[in-house]
Amino acid sequence: MVGIATSSYLSNWIWGLALLAAGVILTALLYRWPRWQTAGIWFCFFALGLTLGARRQQQLEITWPEEAIEQEVVVVEEPQLKERWVVADVLTTNRQKLKLRIRRDEDSERIALGDGLRVWAYINKVHEWQNGRFDYRRYMQCHAFSGEAFVSQGHWQWAAVSLKKLSAFERLRLRFLLWRHALLEHYRQWGISDDAYGIVAAMTLGDKSHIDKDIRAVYQQVGASHVLALSGLHLMIIYGVIMLLVGWRRISTVAQIATVLAIWAFAFLTGLSPSMVRSASMITLYALLSLGYREKMSVNTLAFIAIIMLLVNPLALYDIGFQLSFSAVLAIVLVNPLLYGQIPLHVLQRHQWLNKLWGLTTVSLSAQIGTAPLVAYYFGYFATWFLLSNYIVIPLATAVLYLAITLLAVCWWPWAVSCVATTLSAVTTFMNRLLQWVATLPYCSIDGISLSLLQVFLLYIMIVSVYVAISLRFPATHRNG
Repeated sequence: MVGIATSSYLSNWIWGLALLAAGVILTALLYRWPRWQTAGIWFCFFALGLTLGARRQQQLEITWPEEAIEQEVVVVEEPQLKERWVVADVLTTNRQKLKLRIRRDEDSERIALGDGLRVWAYINKVHEWQNGRFDYRRYMQCHAFSGEAFVSQGHWQWAAVSLKKLSAFERLRLRFLLWRHALLEHYRQWGISDDAYGIVAAMTLGDKSHIDKDIRAVYQQVGASHVLALSGLHLMIIYGVIMLLVGWRRISTVAQIATVLAIWAFAFLTGLSPSMVRSASMITLYALLSLGYREKMSVNTLAFIAIIMLLVNPLALYDIGFQLSFSAVLAIVLVNPLLYGQIPLHVLQRHQWLNKLWGLTTVSLSAQIGTAPLVAYYFGYFATWFLLSNYIVIPLATAVLYLAITLLAVCWWPWAVSCVATTLSAVTTFMNRLLQWVATLPYCSIDGISLSLLQVFLLYIMIVSVYVAISLRFPATHRNG
């Protein structure tokens, strides 16, 4: 991570590769001095991050022609309708990802996911722009954009673009996104109310483009935005449903492989966000480790997944979703056992309702501890009623997911579809109303927080120090005794 963070200062990634080669040779020569060899291994990982980060940035730094050029592109995300523009994420036939802003009219409003277009425009490098802590150029790099363009009216047309020019991964991802688009259309046809549609689409299929801006603000204000970003909660529910279906065969290798394939199919269906990839990877390891009865959830597991994701896309380190997702899970893995163990285990075993309530409380507190400094840094607020919000939103969000799965299961039966869709709309609307009530409580959110990067680091140092002190004071053997 340190290597990736400092890679922007490297003029050419070849220099990083040279450092990595030198580090590997030096580490091999230090086999008689284990401590120095350990330092050499650390240096090799630093040089690897430096090389990968610099190489990825240089791949995105494309010099486009100064004149308008013709490009054949494929729309790879749902287009967004703005006041004057239709914003579309596209892939060119040479696999460069661009953000197009096409002048809005009757024709451009019909542009849809998977459409082929031929455009004539000036393609520019991603421009520098910051709003508070939001760095537009860094955001575009995280999502692999190498350029952007404004397309005037009449400077584009429909085109039959062969998808064979895209990679197999891109074609597969596009196919799943088209299936998601079809499911979203079915949501409309099945009678989900307008008030509930945006939340249901976000919580079940990862499409947050239909959420009303006022409802989105409420979820942010009360600290419930995490349920709108598909993550471990959603995948564990799906994992539990699959395990329920396979029954006693869940320990078999075939059942675990089928479960993993289903989990990754859902991850593709929802767009492969960083939090979803992290969750799917962890469940994959969870399933594989369960075959060998090994420890399924640990810091090593989380670190291994982070390394794999950064090897694939080094600039994901700068993605806010990546940072929040891993900080939340890391805090749950480390802090949750400390908090959960404050009530004796035999008491929790005797009172199942207390066990579930206390478990929800400690997980919510742990995740908040892990993410609060980052949320304050990027968004400038702290939700004081987050615990009450989680008491409301976690059970109801779970019900929404189960109802959505039921809706898909009975889609062939019109009467059942109508009943389930009505119930799903009612539960979602009820959840929205409760969160709107929480937002009216006094001191619901502390706004206007401005933290520097140094202050964020100091806050995490304080959190780690308190964690270590409590761990030494209340070791695990005493908590569970």
